[in-house]
Amino acid sequence: MTASRILSSVLFLMAFAFYLSGLCGTIPAYRDSGDLIASIHTLGIAHPPGYALYILLGKCLSGLIPFSQPAYRANLLSALAGAGAVALGGVVILVFYRRVASDASRWGIALCAVVAALLFGSTPAMVELARVSEMYAVVALFAAGILGGLLAGTPEAYRVSWFLLGLGLAIHPVLIFLLPVFFLLPGTLAVIARSEATKQSVLSDRSPRSPKNWRPRDDGNGLFLLSLLGFLLGASVFLFLPIRSAQSPWMNWGDPSTWRNFWRVLLRADYGGLKLHPEQSILSWTPETLATQILYFVRLFRQEWGISGLLAGVLGGLAALRPCPGRRPLAMLSLAWLLSGPCFFVLSNLPVQEPTTPAILQPYLVIPNLVWAFLVTGGCLVFLRRNRWVAALAVLCLVSESAFTLTRVSHRSDFYTYDYGLDVMRSLPLGAVVFDPDDPTSFTLHALQTTEGRRRDLVLLNFFRTRWGYEQIRRRWPELLPGVPIDNAQDLQRIFWEYSIRQRPFFVELPQKLGGLPYEAQGLVYAVKPSAPAAVRSRGEALLHLYRRRGDFKTVHHPDFYTRHLLGYYAAAYSNLGIANAGAGRLADAVAHYKVALWIDPELAAAYNNWAVVAHGRRDFARAIDLYQKAIELEPANASFRRNLELVPRQSN
Repeated sequence: MTASRILSSVLFLMAFAFYLSGLCGTIPAYRDSGDLIASIHTLGIAHPPGYALYILLGKCLSGLIPFSQPAYRANLLSALAGAGAVALGGVVILVFYRRVASDASRWGIALCAVVAALLFGSTPAMVELARVSEMYAVVALFAAGILGGLLAGTPEAYRVSWFLLGLGLAIHPVLIFLLPVFFLLPGTLAVIARSEATKQSVLSDRSPRSPKNWRPRDDGNGLFLLSLLGFLLGASVFLFLPIRSAQSPWMNWGDPSTWRNFWRVLLRADYGGLKLHPEQSILSWTPETLATQILYFVRLFRQEWGISGLLAGVLGGLAALRPCPGRRPLAMLSLAWLLSGPCFFVLSNLPVQEPTTPAILQPYLVIPNLVWAFLVTGGCLVFLRRNRWVAALAVLCLVSESAFTLTRVSHRSDFYTYDYGLDVMRSLPLGAVVFDPDDPTSFTLHALQTTEGRRRDLVLLNFFRTRWGYEQIRRRWPELLPGVPIDNAQDLQRIFWEYSIRQRPFFVELPQKLGGLPYEAQGLVYAVKPSAPAAVRSRGEALLHLYRRRGDFKTVHHPDFYTRHLLGYYAAAYSNLGIANAGAGRLADAVAHYKVALWIDPELAAAYNNWAVVAHGRRDFARAIDLYQKAIELEPANASFRRNLELVPRQSN
């Protein structure tokens, strides 16, 4: 067995054991996991752009494993792909530097490659994404394969990279940022191959070929034509979307059975297009925003690699400036890093002060992290050339600074999303309609409906403002709409409140979606236009006692945004039921609910404000002032909190 095979096996087993030890056992509290689990289980169409190959791979893996829950099998795909990315990335780094760093020892290169691969595998983004059902660990695996083909230095490997790119785009389009690098390869192939030819001629005591006259065997139109054919062959997996959609699967986002809908799904036309967030991502820039986004990227990247990792990578990049066989390939890698890292952050242009921004951007650090591992290896080799002890100290600093990742909280006992979905289902009566649910609610309920067959009677009104969403309602729940055509989304929403609500009970998980419509809290959901408020309030009280609380239910104890967001639903439920009790004159019960809400989420400003209103009504002005001030500290821009505070001194005089 060759050294590269031994290295890849060891790296894979180490990474897989680490990822598996913290793998989520059910629906993870992360981004789009619920939707992807449901789509894999039903072999359906996930949210745009569909992720065709990811769904197919997940379905194949689920079929090969006859045991465990569907959600666990979907999560397992990420662990396997993440471990594969670490192993393949390590081998590619090893082979590349053994070819271009002839002045370093083979064992030294192997050590540096192993350290860089393990550091890449232990970056926070990679650890998080290798333990949940998301496609980005598979993206990392394909990116490692693409870079391996690009750096191999042969026309055959170059064509394989084009094929992998075509396939990989059906996992996630972020791989498109590697595309400009492909057009630099003819020159890069020539440089590496000249070096190889020179080495072989020296070893065989033959006269080396003249570098001036050397050209790759397939360089030219033939190389690019075959590469294009390979790319199109790989990209043909996108045809899964219209073929499967025509069979009307349970999960059928965008209904890409027609060419119009197919292109709209691929381009995310109904999901924000190039925007990572439909409202927050603003596609306009100024010099100030450009600088802000670049600095924000550097800050997040430092959290991934630490100071030592940043310095080692920068040193590796600077070392590539000297004349050497690997100079142009390393320049190519630097371009890939710039495009997939800082340039992508600038393109997304998300507000850096929003708590959702790091959570949205974290998955897009995977490719920059992989590329950075190459430069970190080069930096370690610089130290190794100078002094072994200096190199050992540098490696120690790199490993120790990233060791905190190994002690991250495991997802193995994470049942927050699963329990939240069950609790929402407990809150809803038979045949209820959930109006315009947010992604966490919608994706979780879809996963439970498809994988466990729970509450198929529930209607989730998603994307009813789109043509395909409206047609889906007509097809699946025709009783919700009258038998007349509806021209626009505004008329459709009006019909919901005038006609549909008489056919089925309507609920929301966030009351602000209702505008001025009356509602009543019923645990985690809110009934629209309740007919008997007292009875509804009593049911809401009873539901709070039925909910399961597995795990730590304090938001501040969880570093990830998505778990805090889910627990925030529970805090809001207690706070809103407190409002209902306060309106009914049950002030003691209202205060008790506000206290529970703040115990779950100590940063829930609305609960402080609501509690202050009760204290104000009881003429406990000192307590009211203190509570209003806490609310203002959490939300300084909230004008209503300040107005409420201004009322207290005037009435207390």
